[in-house]
Amino acid sequence: MRNLFDYLKFYKDVSFETMAFNDIDALIFSLLSYVEFEGIAPSGKREFIYLEEACYKFLLKFSEKDFKKKDWLFPNSYKLVKVLKTSKRYYHSKLYYFVSNVEDDGQFGALTIRLPNKITFVSFEGTDSTVSGWKEDFELMYQFPIYSQEKAAAYFNQTLTIFDRNIYVGGHSKGGNLAMYAYMYGKKMYKKQVRQVYNFDGPGFLDDVLSSSVYQDLRKKLTMVVPKDSVIGMILGHKEYLVVNSSAYAVLQHDGFTWECFGGNFVTTSLSRKSKRLEENLREYLNSMTLEEKKSFVETVFAIFSKSNITNIMQLKDLKITTLLMLMKELTSIPTNTKRNLVALLRMLITGMN
Repeated sequence: MRNLFDYLKFYKDVSFETMAFNDIDALIFSLLSYVEFEGIAPSGKREFIYLEEACYKFLLKFSEKDFKKKDWLFPNSYKLVKVLKTSKRYYHSKLYYFVSNVEDDGQFGALTIRLPNKITFVSFEGTDSTVSGWKEDFELMYQFPIYSQEKAAAYFNQTLTIFDRNIYVGGHSKGGNLAMYAYMYGKKMYKKQVRQVYNFDGPGFLDDVLSSSVYQDLRKKLTMVVPKDSVIGMILGHKEYLVVNSSAYAVLQHDGFTWECFGGNFVTTSLSRKSKRLEENLREYLNSMTLEEKKSFVETVFAIFSKSNITNIMQLKDLKITTLLMLMKELTSIPTNTKRNLVALLRMLITGMN
């Protein structure tokens, strides 16, 4: 099964004049914002470093062994940097305005990439496998906007200039949701120059946002991509999406490095029954709950994770339903209906890990 590394093997030296910017390039740049360029890529809006130089400095600073100790996304990010360092296709692309912040209110990261062919790509960092990162995804169930959405819109307005005429905006996981929000609430003068907005397996929006005029405007330029067994991409609503094959299993398909592609296109398939059921059940649960119940629901989920000493979402595979039920008995203030929905959702997440 061919993935983006196979794409880079075949096309990393093919110019954009020969092969135009495409969906796989957009995925690569969306995943690039996960890379720890702190102290390497400039934090200023008008300063830059060439991509190949940033990759060289990154590889001097970090060893591959360091990254094997990190969570499930970053080892592939390391490999991506190694390949991009010698890629003529992206040679002399400029990295601007690297941001990576984690605060009490949430986590936000972004990177602006300007290519030699006058394309500008605004990349928003998504959720890693830490529980704190996933919590913001679930806060979208009752809160609009969340901390990182407001940060994304501000970043979009600050990083772009009147000279950016061919703009693409994208992100993976929560970064995809941020890309949508940034476009929806960005300045009109920049939105006119946006060619495409990419959401790679990121959450959607509540129904009232989906019916808004700003979302209808976004739909004309939106490309939403989810894997066959999508979990994060099924949180909240989307009007349409492309389903892609993945070499991974269950929730591990969230990793964009596992997605199948051929040439500059994804290899498409249909959403799995498990993922369809998750989408339908989540919608049913959310429609039956008030905003306060949704907030209580999310706070309870992560209180249980805390009591279980779960700091990484991959630990869910070791959490048994019987353990979950025992923990929930301690949370006496939760309404019965919320408890029922909570057990159902966590059961789906846990079984999706195994």
